[in-house]
Amino acid sequence: METIHFKTVDPVSQDLLREASRKGLRLNWERYEKQQPQDGFLRLGLACPYGCMQGPCRIDPYGRGADRGICGLDRDGMAAAFLLRLAFQGVLETMHEYPTVHHNAEIAWQAPLDKNAAAALAQAGGTPLCTSEILETASLLSRPYAPPEALVRLAVRLGLLGIGLAEQCQPEKHFPSMGCRVGYGLLAGEATLIGMTGRIPEVEVQALLKEAAGLKNPEVHLISLGDWIPAGENFLPISSTSGEAETVFSSGKLNLLVAGPQADPGLLALCGQMKVPVLFSGDKTGATEVLRLARNAYDHRVPVSFNPEPGLVGEGRVSIGAADVEAALKDGASAKIALIGGADTLRQSLGHLPVELAKALRGEHHAVASWGDAALWMVKQDLPVGILEVKEGPLTAVRSLAASGKLADLKGICFTGLRDCREFTLALGLAALGLKVAVAEPLPLWGSEKVRILLRKNLAAAGGILAHFDHPVQADEILDWFLRS
Repeated sequence: METIHFKTVDPVSQDLLREASRKGLRLNWERYEKQQPQDGFLRLGLACPYGCMQGPCRIDPYGRGADRGICGLDRDGMAAAFLLRLAFQGVLETMHEYPTVHHNAEIAWQAPLDKNAAAALAQAGGTPLCTSEILETASLLSRPYAPPEALVRLAVRLGLLGIGLAEQCQPEKHFPSMGCRVGYGLLAGEATLIGMTGRIPEVEVQALLKEAAGLKNPEVHLISLGDWIPAGENFLPISSTSGEAETVFSSGKLNLLVAGPQADPGLLALCGQMKVPVLFSGDKTGATEVLRLARNAYDHRVPVSFNPEPGLVGEGRVSIGAADVEAALKDGASAKIALIGGADTLRQSLGHLPVELAKALRGEHHAVASWGDAALWMVKQDLPVGILEVKEGPLTAVRSLAASGKLADLKGICFTGLRDCREFTLALGLAALGLKVAVAEPLPLWGSEKVRILLRKNLAAAGGILAHFDHPVQADEILDWFLRS
């Protein structure tokens, strides 16, 4: 790890990274550096995404090598298919989030977004959305035969479909806001610390909390490593953002890890390096046994020097119900609202973009709401922003603003980082609904000017924008985009 001081804005994390390097621990930053340079063809959308067995094929962006795939596919068709592949994968991930939706069902749009959806669909083929389009897309991506115009239009429809799936599963009852605590101060003092990562069912979390209640000498604390894990009326205390989960673990303070689905392999490998026991969610290990193993690991722990200040903890409330979201978006007399959120990305100094952008927009009299890792950074910095539920992110705010007739007050939505294709599809769907959306990560569309123009025209027809860049964007560039919007 050669440039540690630029990797994160958190000075405690900077110290931990140096210590991890001295210990010989390989963290996500080192793996990222060893991956450089990453595949430039993929970054441009010029690596063929079709599922045929004749390739793989790619196109030289400089015109000195191949200008077509083996089947004859040109750069426009390849980039358009790449866009469609991302949207397709995102919808599949969204279906997993909402498993109760029938796999051959027409999307019935509910108020308050029904009018926006009707206007968007009028520009995107005119026909209602149906989940059967997912299967049709899978067939379309087997071999190239559709023109770029059709592929881009279908990608936009899949973006709308992703939002439509969420609309089918709105909760009927009001959920209150939930508390969250974030920061290194959660690791202060002497206690048995159980790290939690991935999607762990709330019933397992509650069983562990019940078993740990009242234990002394030492106490037992459950700590989330960057994941928003519900635990009754609050989320589990979160030690760090997802990008710094391995940095936290390298401190040696945690005594046991409980891993659920979607846990990062790097964190599991780190447990092996540090001889920390790992248990997996759903493996039928009872709460009593989990705590016994954790306390035994604590008793046989290797002493560590890391002991952060207890005060390094930020607190906030996550708005979930419509009324709570509306309240979170109020900021005095301001009628300008900005939504800033997303996942950590190692292409940026962690925390810099969301925090600096939120500060700048507040200085321009915008009310700010956030979600995901970006929200955690803002809580750590004690910024007065609204915090949105992580799964639907900005969609909850859009829905609330539309219901109150204040959607025009929304000046833009910025995804500071994308963790998966589901988040990309959400950004695409919001733009398709006629909203102004920016993605701070480079998107694989720069290999074809035609595809970028097609996407821009398809979204503009409904009044939407999907701004994206061919480089890791800086806060002042996004600020300029917000102000111009």
